Amino acid sequence: MPQPSRRLQLAGAALLLVLGSGLQAQDPPPASTAADFLFQTGVSALSAGKYHEAEINFRRLIELEPASSRGILGLAQVYLAQKKQDEALRLLQAESEKAPRNVELHFAIGNLALQSAKFDLAIAEFHHVLDASDRNSNAAAQLYFLLGEAHRRKGDIDASVALYQQAQKLLPGNLPITNALAFVLDATGKRQAAEAEYRKIIEADPKNALAMNNLAFLLADDGTDLDLALAYALRARQLAPNEYKIADTLGWVYLKMKSTDEAIAMFRDAVEKDPASVVCRYHLAMALGQKGERAEAAKELQTALKNNPSKAEEQMIRELLHQIGQ
Repeated sequence: MPQPSRRLQLAGAALLLVLGSGLQAQDPPPASTAADFLFQTGVSALSAGKYHEAEINFRRLIELEPASSRGILGLAQVYLAQKKQDEALRLLQAESEKAPRNVELHFAIGNLALQSAKFDLAIAEFHHVLDASDRNSNAAAQLYFLLGEAHRRKGDIDASVALYQQAQKLLPGNLPITNALAFVLDATGKRQAAEAEYRKIIEADPKNALAMNNLAFLLADDGTDLDLALAYALRARQLAPNEYKIADTLGWVYLKMKSTDEAIAMFRDAVEKDPASVVCRYHLAMALGQKGERAEAAKELQTALKNNPSKAEEQMIRELLHQIGQ
């Protein structure tokens, strides 16, 4: 029987390069010029939440060195810190129109557009930067990754996979890129390819609980190697005992192994950790129904219906209710 998707998105899959990543407040070097002093003072004020003071310093910096981007990027960060995303975007776009060849500004606009769910704008800006970059460089790999993120969030999964793979070719050992590729392959049903990527992650990072969890779920769901699935799920739970989705995966492995009591215990633990989870309650109902406790299973399913399931989840819940005679 199909079940709602509940894999964990791996840490790093949504990694964004920070706008103006050169802005760092800790241990700044001695200011060698008036411009350096204004920059460092602005960064310190921004870090301390003194936005008005930070804005004054960055505006002075813009006047002092109009050919540099750091004052503009600093001012944009001030706006972002105050949740003024539209104002920051307008600032960056206005400056980019004045200096259309400035790739720093295009990159910053792309990042901000990605964070603001303006995916077409993000894609256009990242392509602008990519066109000015060495296509075989680490910087190009980061751009392919960000383009993959933009396409994934836009819903263009095939393009996203291709871009992540291009990034991986340039940086084969980069875990955030492999994480992102594994997750999107998994989410689109390309199971064998996803399994291969999860194995790469685990080989490079033996304590990556989320990769172990996702691989365990795939192995159990396919029924290909339940013993290995159990080993991965148990190790993942050991590494992240408070993650309810890992408890749910372990329950799913036990359910596939016909260890119903153990499955129920794990699903109950998952539900206790996240009572609003539709998927965990659905899985608990499956296990209870497998044991013959139909009234309890129906109770869990009725609760799941009250937790705002998706249309697909609601259909599956109602199908299971019908199967158990409720």
